[in-house]
Amino acid sequence: MEKHLNDLRQEKDYMVSTQNLEEKIITFWEDCDSWVADRLQSIAAQETSLSENDIAEIEGQVEEDIATFFENSIALYGESFSPHILTDLHHLFFEMELKKRGVKNEEHIHRYKDNGLLGLSVAQGKIKPDNALLIMEVNRAHREKKRGNEETACEDCICGKNEGS
Repeated sequence: MEKHLNDLRQEKDYMVSTQNLEEKIITFWEDCDSWVADRLQSIAAQETSLSENDIAEIEGQVEEDIATFFENSIALYGESFSPHILTDLHHLFFEMELKKRGVKNEEHIHRYKDNGLLGLSVAQGKIKPDNALLIMEVNRAHREKKRGNEETACEDCICGKNEGS
């Protein structure tokens, strides 16, 4: 009887974690869709035009690539995988596709490249998710401190770059 109860508890825990992962993935896609809509609006405001076909191709390619990395990550880390690790990778892929179509977006690519590549490393099993999250937080804090300007010297920052170096 006790074994049966334990089995039921484990099954319930698995179902809850699976449901939580599914909810996290849905939230991930909703957040990315919102980001894409904002980004496309920003591009339109710059008087850069993309055809509906271009937009559909970009979205399709990025969704396909990210879905593959979800599958890899879930296979590697199971239900504990946190989809938001791949957010900057999604944005990086999207920006790279925009660049292929002539959008001037070097600043945007630069913004997402470090954490995007960390997400890629997680999906490839090269770095543990917990370690990647720590590094991503350091990168975000560093970027905020520099206000996005890589040429600016840092004050009291982990990078060690300061005036005169």
